[in-house]
Amino acid sequence: MPRPFKIQCLATIALLCAACLTACSRSSTADSTTAAPTGNSAAAGSIVGRVTLAGGASLPQILPGSPNLFDESLMVHSGNLKNVIVYLKDAPPSTFSKHDPVVLDQIHTQYVPHVIALQTTQPLRLKSSDNMLHNVHLQCSVNPDQNYGFSKPGTRDITLDKPEPPFAIKCDVHPWMSAYAAVFSHPWFAVTDSDGTFTIAAVPPGHYTLVAWQEVLPPQEISVDVTADQSTTANFTFAAP
Repeated sequence: MPRPFKIQCLATIALLCAACLTACSRSSTADSTTAAPTGNSAAAGSIVGRVTLAGGASLPQILPGSPNLFDESLMVHSGNLKNVIVYLKDAPPSTFSKHDPVVLDQIHTQYVPHVIALQTTQPLRLKSSDNMLHNVHLQCSVNPDQNYGFSKPGTRDITLDKPEPPFAIKCDVHPWMSAYAAVFSHPWFAVTDSDGTFTIAAVPPGHYTLVAWQEVLPPQEISVDVTADQSTTANFTFAAP
């Protein structure tokens, strides 16, 4: 074989080998990128339900010493229980946090709403809509006991840094005034409306214990299974006192 032709053949073979190696490298890179984990987490579900009272309840009584205000410790509307705190027991680590303030107002010598729940990341906004002397006494057992005075309409934001079971809030000036608050480290809780309904959104899929707390009735627990992108129904029925 003539020497120039031999050199040309060798050069051609070298170029072909280089092209093959480059193509293989690109293919390997593409396959590696495609096979890389996406890191997508499972979609969340929700828990919806209603809390009812079986057996009926007596009519609310006027609070002694009050300007004709009703006792809100057991609020029943057509058999549905208002002001029940529903929450996950032993909840998983939080996947998000709530930050909107939770407002507790003082209107005509009554706390509004009567029951509140908040996450440790949420401010508690104490408010007075009354042009009179009030105080908000948070009778905490885990967080520091706190007492804030109001002499006219206004607001004050505070924080409760530690999770705490429901505790009483009183006004030392008007002894008939009372409310209850619970503090959670996670966002999976709700307070029932006047029709007894509640919704707990964005719950990670899993098996949970759901608790319903009511001011004067024993707490209840039920098991729930939450499925991704699905709404799980969980209802509670309390016996009348």
